[in-house]
Amino acid sequence: MRKSTAFVFALCGTALLVLLFIAGRLIYINMHEQTLAQIAGSGVQSELKLAENDVPIADLTERAQIDAVLTALGGYTYTEYPKLLHPSDRSLGGSTLTVTFGNESSIGVSADGFVFVDGKLRDVEGSRGKELYHKLYVLFYPNAE
Repeated sequence: MRKSTAFVFALCGTALLVLLFIAGRLIYINMHEQTLAQIAGSGVQSELKLAENDVPIADLTERAQIDAVLTALGGYTYTEYPKLLHPSDRSLGGSTLTVTFGNESSIGVSADGFVFVDGKLRDVEGSRGKELYHKLYVLFYPNAE
């Protein structure tokens, strides 16, 4: 009887620790959200640098182009990566479009939908990274078919 009672208490204690860990992780993720204004700074952007796979593509100085990129990036909230197990480095090796701001902060999005803020893996609300990649691709390559 004592052994079974001890086992039940140990099992309940372990389950409680697991639930507390999961709840703590969810609270941590929700408290570490960043908006575009926090990443890029609150000032007016006069130049954006565009790159694909760390190869410079263009420096945007035209106001309409800068506003289009900022509008595309501004529709998302950037959060901690929500999954407990991060993807391996091999799965993060796809084509990555990166926008670098005047304060040297950057947002990169891979073709697989992984989002990077200043080189660190992040996620966008609703896990819509692929959607963001396609929006940026159209802005990076307006003549692409």
